[in-house]
Amino acid sequence: MATLWLVAAPAMAQDAAAATDDDQATTLDTLVVRPEPEEVVDLYRFENPVDVEPTVFERRWKEPTSLEQLGKNGGIVPVLAGLAAKGIQAGARRIPGWKEPMQTVIARPPPLDEQQAARALRLQDASEPSPGGPE
Repeated sequence: MATLWLVAAPAMAQDAAAATDDDQATTLDTLVVRPEPEEVVDLYRFENPVDVEPTVFERRWKEPTSLEQLGKNGGIVPVLAGLAAKGIQAGARRIPGWKEPMQTVIARPPPLDEQQAARALRLQDASEPSPGGPE
């Protein structure tokens, strides 16, 4: 039904235009349409000149997760699993005799031995042009 109406609409418009008298048609003046000027936003307009230290409440306050962020993190199930893991970890730290896992520090060997370092220095000196020479 909509297809028939779309096909017939131009024909009906032509019939209506032919029925009107062209001598009485008027032409309107050209209008120039311009968008409204955009407001310039000053980012520093409402900056507080007084630097206030955070209070105890502000330091301990944690904003709850928004629904958008919850959806981006995979939904409620992974978030709840993470919260449960944190709770288990906090509970395990209260067990008497609990020790934090530590890894001993091992210094790695230098990446180049003396011969390789000397060769690298020679190659670097050879590739750099002399300061007084042509470039």
